[in-house]
Amino acid sequence: MSRLFALLLAGGGAIFAQPSSTITLSNGLQLRIEAQFGQPTGQQTLRIEMARASGDSFYRIFRDQNGLAVFAYELGIGLSNSGDAVELTAKPTLTDFAARFPNADGGKPVPTLSDTRSLPPLDSGGQTEIGLFELEGVGLRVVDTVSVELGANAAGGAASLDRMRLAGLKLRINGNSLATIGPGGPVAGKYAMFYIPGRGAYIMTAQPVEAPGFIKAGSIDGAKLKFTWNNETIEADAASSILGGAGTGELWVKLDPAFRPLGNWTKARSADGPPKTDEFFAAASDSLSWWLP
Repeated sequence: MSRLFALLLAGGGAIFAQPSSTITLSNGLQLRIEAQFGQPTGQQTLRIEMARASGDSFYRIFRDQNGLAVFAYELGIGLSNSGDAVELTAKPTLTDFAARFPNADGGKPVPTLSDTRSLPPLDSGGQTEIGLFELEGVGLRVVDTVSVELGANAAGGAASLDRMRLAGLKLRINGNSLATIGPGGPVAGKYAMFYIPGRGAYIMTAQPVEAPGFIKAGSIDGAKLKFTWNNETIEADAASSILGGAGTGELWVKLDPAFRPLGNWTKARSADGPPKTDEFFAAASDSLSWWLP
């Protein structure tokens, strides 16, 4: 922390947080994570990076202007047994993180939480704060705020020229209808995806993307999208227009065949608890980090 302290003393500006990270799932869950930095007196920028840790957890990494990590922790996400609340666990980063990001802090151990924190369950409309680190004298107090919506209010907003909205999807592969057993609520974001058990996750966007593996593979026309992958034609009909404006556009696609949701937070919500087997689901976010490692 001494290096960060020195950086923050070097000037009279402010620390700027990245935009919050939001995901909507077709099971009616919307999760939003936003960082607050207090009232810093130093002139530095902290950049927040999210990276998938496992099927139900993510790393939150705070980097300085040189790209070095000054703090990191792992956030686990799950549904309660009844499916009507989200359970969060904030955990210190351990050997798995160090092996994956060996030079995150120039070869030194990255500061992290001192212990595991199981947070109170959040029902719809609830939010909780996770205190991370604080530096007295420079006004820096870093806190992550997590908020949850469950149900109809978790649709993620409307479609736009670069923001897809998927609702009530009906899929066909080479003209054959695919049984999409599972929740079918609307999702919306710059990046959308649907997961097909046995095939993996198809991640899509209506704008060119620099991330590796994306191919301009299809198009969007009103409430329909269509693309070709590995000589298969995949079509989806939605209940409403997928894009705003004229409603037409090109489609960039990436397939992650290894993707498999290991936690229960993507499962259907019901009084009987989440299903025991994999099921189709759709999701959308303004960040690729929800799905890509």
